[in-house]
Amino acid sequence: MLKLAEGTARILGILALSELIARQTFNKELRSQFRKGASFGTWISLIDLFLAKVESPRIQELTALRDSPITQTLERIKEFRNRSHHAHGVRFSHELHEDVEQLEPRVLSVINSVNWLSSIRWFWVERCEYLNESSFRIVGLQLRGSHPSWEPLEQLETYPLRPGRIYVDSRLSRQPVDLWPLAMVRLCQECRTQELFLLDQMVSGQAILRSLEEHPLEIRYSASGET
Repeated sequence: MLKLAEGTARILGILALSELIARQTFNKELRSQFRKGASFGTWISLIDLFLAKVESPRIQELTALRDSPITQTLERIKEFRNRSHHAHGVRFSHELHEDVEQLEPRVLSVINSVNWLSSIRWFWVERCEYLNESSFRIVGLQLRGSHPSWEPLEQLETYPLRPGRIYVDSRLSRQPVDLWPLAMVRLCQECRTQELFLLDQMVSGQAILRSLEEHPLEIRYSASGET
């Protein structure tokens, strides 16, 4: 359950950060959050920062966070995790059961408050084919399921999307949102499948992203944009 809560915070944090970058660029204040690598607390801080600074997000579903005590609940889950990790010795079964009783309602509260996440589409653009001035065929892959897997995607857009980029969109979005450099897709050399990588650390002009399997991916990034 802890992994579920942390994973939810990570996704919300990435979406919140994309909105903050759109508002004020990926400035030093935001990049400093990733100096030592992203943690549970990093994502909670970014969600709080988003709520304080962004009034009209491009991903309109994020406005639902304003009506939810989600950051307070996530903070309590983080504190619970820290206490559990610092506990010494072998835990008895009744202690583990008590932990589950404390944790479960909080995790369920978080999941229920962001059930709209299931309406957010994540897709990767392999190529963008020009049809005419206001029509483009997008070919790529789309994430599906709670244990995400890729499935083929083909759709029409009225504007071009950039190949090699991860986008998110939803029923309420005016247009897909480019998540670069916060998310990327690369072919895993071991399993030969496309992996989704999310931002983990910023070090000396390098962005380090990690997949769900903890595989690292380094890309060059400067304050002025892509290099």
